[in-house]
Amino acid sequence: MKTPVTNGHEGLLRLIETDQDYFLERWTIRMEAAGYLQHTTAKRVDCMVALKEFLHPILADLESGGIPSDFPELLRRDSGWERFLIESSRRHRARGITFDMFLGCFKTFIHSLLDVIEAMDAEYARKVEARRLIRLYGDALEVLYLQDWIRTFPDFSDGRLDDMNRLLTLEKCRFENILNATSDLILVVDGTGQVVNINAAVKAVMDEAHVMHRPIWEVLSLEGDSVDELLRYYPVGITCELAPFGESAIYRMQVNPLKSVSMASDQYIFVLTNMTTQAMQRETLERIVDEKTEALRREKAQLEEMNITLRNVLKSVGREHEEHASNLAAKVNTLVLPALERIESENDPAIRKGYVTVAKDQLTRLLPRDSGGMPLLLKLTQMEMKVCQFIQSGHSNKDIADLLNLSVETIQTHRKSIRRKLGLHGRSVSLFAHLNTMGLDSALGS
Repeated sequence: MKTPVTNGHEGLLRLIETDQDYFLERWTIRMEAAGYLQHTTAKRVDCMVALKEFLHPILADLESGGIPSDFPELLRRDSGWERFLIESSRRHRARGITFDMFLGCFKTFIHSLLDVIEAMDAEYARKVEARRLIRLYGDALEVLYLQDWIRTFPDFSDGRLDDMNRLLTLEKCRFENILNATSDLILVVDGTGQVVNINAAVKAVMDEAHVMHRPIWEVLSLEGDSVDELLRYYPVGITCELAPFGESAIYRMQVNPLKSVSMASDQYIFVLTNMTTQAMQRETLERIVDEKTEALRREKAQLEEMNITLRNVLKSVGREHEEHASNLAAKVNTLVLPALERIESENDPAIRKGYVTVAKDQLTRLLPRDSGGMPLLLKLTQMEMKVCQFIQSGHSNKDIADLLNLSVETIQTHRKSIRRKLGLHGRSVSLFAHLNTMGLDSALGS
């Protein structure tokens, strides 16, 4: 790893805080090589605080120009620069850490800082000076640790160790109770993928003997046959849904590495949250949405069909309107206008009156076919229309009665009704002559 830096060894030291991941990586490697990693309970955040507190007095002295020439000067200094780290050593001692283990861990801490500086892309002289400062302050702290340890050791009784162990046991039990109280399934998996611990919720749904010390991918029927391959299918921090115990129960699973909080741990926590109810509700909502969507699709199809039908109807109405207008114009030109021209040119009043009658009848034919304005002949019944046909052809009442298989009296009744409907009642006008004068051959179908 090569990290670009700012000018001067001060910049090198400041950049160590930005290379936290590489620092933790080197410290983990050196702690493991020294045999301390498996005994440490240090969390990632604790390591970062220790790094900051160690670098802070060095950077403060660089800014003020007060860098000592050797570590005895640091030992004599009464500025309290070492106070936080001394308190940290006391906390470790309270947890039962021996002095040689604590000092060994501190040595790996110093060497890890030197590794980070060595990997930086900077001038050799600046890297040498930065390493010198780290060793200088590190050596002073080692002496101060030893002095404080010797000075306070007589006061550190076995009783205090017992109290601390009792508090640690109570804290451990408290967290175990919390994990067992939750309804989530929690499985702790080591770096090889073996299940090393489970909570009560897991025991309630699975036989403990078939879970413990078995690969997690076999226990939960997951993809992959190694931790690396499993994490490619189920990335850290990403939730996924699965049904490890059959389709009757659906769980949301998330994988979390303990390394994110404890530098000494290579374990993972698999958390499974039962979401069967939510999944069923979601399926119900999806089904309702699908049904509504299908109903809308059918309704849309029906509306489209109706639109097509309506467009066809409008086109048909338009064509009928055009045909009606064309027919109306033809009738006016062939029937009405010639009659009007003859009226205009005829001098004989009787003949002109006849033309007027014909013109009126033709105009009546052009009126809408309703009961108030329909042509006179359209007021006749079907039987009366047949009788009119025979009368127009010159048949007598008896002939018509024989042809229609009716009595003569019935035919006479029909004639009276026809005269009344044609406006001839009480007038001395021959029905035969009137029908032929009106030119109604086509209207009567003869």
